[in-house]
Amino acid sequence: MNEYINCCGLNIRKVSIGQLLFNKTMLIAYVLLAIGVVGWYEIFALRWAHDFINNAGVIAAAGHLGETKQVAMALKEQIFNLHEIEEVNKAEPWGIFVTQYTYLLYGGSALIFLTALAELFHVKIAPKVAAAFITFGISMVFGGLISIFTDLANQLHIYWMVLNPQPQSGMWLMLPLYAVYIPFTFIEIYFLITNNRDMARKIAGVLVILGIIIDVAEFYIQGLLFNLNDPRHLWTDIPFLWLYFLVTGALTGVAGAMVYSFLGLRDKPYYENTMNLLIKAGLVIAVLAGLYEIVNYMTVDPKWTKLMTSGSPVATMYWTWIVLGLAVPVVLWLTRNKTLAVIGGISAIIGTFFMRQAFIYGGNVVPMTARVDGLGPQATSVYNLDAVTPYAYVPAHTMEILIVIGCLGLGLAIYSILDSLFAVRDVNDNVDH
Repeated sequence: MNEYINCCGLNIRKVSIGQLLFNKTMLIAYVLLAIGVVGWYEIFALRWAHDFINNAGVIAAAGHLGETKQVAMALKEQIFNLHEIEEVNKAEPWGIFVTQYTYLLYGGSALIFLTALAELFHVKIAPKVAAAFITFGISMVFGGLISIFTDLANQLHIYWMVLNPQPQSGMWLMLPLYAVYIPFTFIEIYFLITNNRDMARKIAGVLVILGIIIDVAEFYIQGLLFNLNDPRHLWTDIPFLWLYFLVTGALTGVAGAMVYSFLGLRDKPYYENTMNLLIKAGLVIAVLAGLYEIVNYMTVDPKWTKLMTSGSPVATMYWTWIVLGLAVPVVLWLTRNKTLAVIGGISAIIGTFFMRQAFIYGGNVVPMTARVDGLGPQATSVYNLDAVTPYAYVPAHTMEILIVIGCLGLGLAIYSILDSLFAVRDVNDNVDH
């Protein structure tokens, strides 16, 4: 029988250090984190300890035409095409770190959003699973944020972002967003698991409505953030980009909730009802995502569409998304069989990752557009577009893949700790909101 300590209206489970840090879930998380640490070590060593050209070398070469030219070429190599660091270069500015960021963060945020909607419309099963699903969702969010932090860091980028703030930039749109979004989500979790039921009931309606508004604002700002990148065909051409993020993120979130329910809620009396609801939601969302892809195909830049569907390495990612992310889950979910539904959820989890990968890399395959013709880098040929014709593609480096795995481990560890301390899977089993 579990024992609890009451603190600030919460029942905190009394667990030993061994139970908290060395349970089965945490051991899996440690393995994933250990894999990620290898990647993080490699990337930080390359960023900070690489033998770059320094000021002394440039000064020493001054006045010697041949040496100065060699120094200039070395600098160009480091800035534009340093082979040891394939994660970011001017042919492919954003890579798999941003894929992971959009995948986990949008999936987690959409799951939180859908859970709030279920609470708002008094879906019968919602009070039982809300705490668990929102905690699972915020853990996904943290995994995504660590991924984008890795992309930003060279930490000097963050240093200069703070030292010389540009409030109109995309990153500065994100700072106030997460300063509000993350604390508010934890406030939601607090009121879901508090034993002060009277206070929770009084404020529940307000919290749910505010939560929905904040979630919509988050996706809207994410759409604005990507729309700031004018030289990206896909990012600037998809209509209502924030809605596309929400719909496809919801598919990831629902698929993740199915697998989570199978692993963590299978012994609950409300498991069947939970899975039935998730299957219905998954089918609706998958159809909406499929319709959105048809709209995308009809409206975005034809050159990008051809490369996306048949003419570049991104085509494999795209069709993997269509098959594993949409077709297979829909077929399996239509059976209404719970085991097949979980398999469909796993398929959707894999497929939606490839969707994010295709989205990010698809924006890179044609790095410059005619809409900004004659302006910026493309006017001076600094990007050497002839070198990236007919498309730009740099596959993910091994260290990047290791870090992506590590980010999954971090999200899993955060969830495990919260569940161990606050029993988010069990706290509302006998409570009706």
